Amino acid sequence: MSAPLIATLPMYDWPETASSWDALWRVIHARLAELRIAIDPRLHRGDDPWAVWRDPALILGQTCGWPYVSALRGEVLPMGRFDFGLPVARQGDYFSVFIAKPDMQLRAGSPRDLAPVLKDPSTTIAVNAIDSQSGFRAWGECLDGAFELPATNMLVTGSHRESIRAVAEGRAVLAAIDAVTWRIALAHEPAAQEVAVVGRSADMPGLPLVIAAGLAQLQGIVFTALAHGVNQSPSEIRSPLGLKGVVAADDTDYDILTQPPYGNLRVAGMAA
Repeated sequence: MSAPLIATLPMYDWPETASSWDALWRVIHARLAELRIAIDPRLHRGDDPWAVWRDPALILGQTCGWPYVSALRGEVLPMGRFDFGLPVARQGDYFSVFIAKPDMQLRAGSPRDLAPVLKDPSTTIAVNAIDSQSGFRAWGECLDGAFELPATNMLVTGSHRESIRAVAEGRAVLAAIDAVTWRIALAHEPAAQEVAVVGRSADMPGLPLVIAAGLAQLQGIVFTALAHGVNQSPSEIRSPLGLKGVVAADDTDYDILTQPPYGNLRVAGMAA
């Protein structure tokens, strides 16, 4: 017997929201089970994300936009994006918020206003990961052209939550935080109350919900079940996640991430 198909929704899966993601997946899983599709009833957690994203048994996953564009195209297919009801022009989009300590007294009318601080040799920025669209590449909007950040001016934290803590604790001056994560942090992370939003990025296509390319024949079925799960789940499941709906996504939606100003910021000695 072949191994069952797997699902993972890791990008906003904090301990405080895990039970809600589990409940949502149970609704989606039940709809797929009615079609006799053998899927692990549990969401996969704690694995190497790249191994899971590249697993041929992945029937539903979620990636960051830049890893999808830069490495996963062709291995997975985008199906949709969650709509988190953010103040954006297009459903399913999101943005980054730029944060600093309140005593910095920064206020950016546009990301470019943060360029002097970003280029200041005394500034350390906290970055969840160098391949993160929301936490690293969004900084390109602050710059007129290419700028190389010394590696000593970057603190790689491993998560947006840790980046918020790094700024709150004074280990970093600035951080760019996914707006959905920021909303979760305001509800569950005390350090978020010790920092201030000083600006925001432009809207970007939300994190793609994907399926392994080898399961392309199930793409429509899975997206329908996904939409059913989001739309039919009661408010006690959706509200803690901020979920309003799900919209269809296409590969070309993410082409914008390959264009300037994304990529303007580079780190000395590192490939973004």
